[in-house]
Amino acid sequence: MREPSDRDRIARPASVARQRWVVVGIMMLPVAVILLSSLLWWMVQRGQIDLLGMLGTHNQGTLLAPAKSIEELPLLDAKGEAFDYLAGERKWGLLIPGGADCDEQCRQTLWLTRQLHTALGRRALYLRRYYLTSELPLAAEFAKYLAGEQPGLTVLQVDASALAKLAETAATGGGEPAYYLVDKQGYIMMYYTAKHSGEQVIDDIKFLMKQTGDD
Repeated sequence: MREPSDRDRIARPASVARQRWVVVGIMMLPVAVILLSSLLWWMVQRGQIDLLGMLGTHNQGTLLAPAKSIEELPLLDAKGEAFDYLAGERKWGLLIPGGADCDEQCRQTLWLTRQLHTALGRRALYLRRYYLTSELPLAAEFAKYLAGEQPGLTVLQVDASALAKLAETAATGGGEPAYYLVDKQGYIMMYYTAKHSGEQVIDDIKFLMKQTGDD
């Protein structure tokens, strides 16, 4: 067997070192994505990047300008206890306003948002849905409908005047808001009306998720 030459002895450690750096690079890739996503949102909050402006040539929904913090809508859970929207893992959200009961248009909105949530596939993990109402308890038949037909939907109570103020702000953009999109930092940034199809909403959400690494 041929003895390894001096060149072989030099090349082998160099090859091993390159392989180690490749492994380290692969391991660090998820960390880099998380850090870049966090940096993006930090820059958006400081006004250094206009994400809404970037979206402006693409979005199907109507942008709220300026976006409103979810904290402007003091929220309570179904038990009447304070609900911290920003607690735990940060995700996108859909806010669906309604009453103690839900008419045909309201149920159509609930059905549509459930369908588009499912249609997101693997991205569905990054989105939550909320039913906002100032009227609790819910009508018995409607509560039964939600339990059976709307899995994963969280019912939250909100002050009627705060919800009306939000709707009034959104109405300046044209059309009656049916539901709102909330970003991962808790800003209500866009709304949709009955004229928007599920495909249009999905296009917006997928685009935004791609920009923040939720893809």
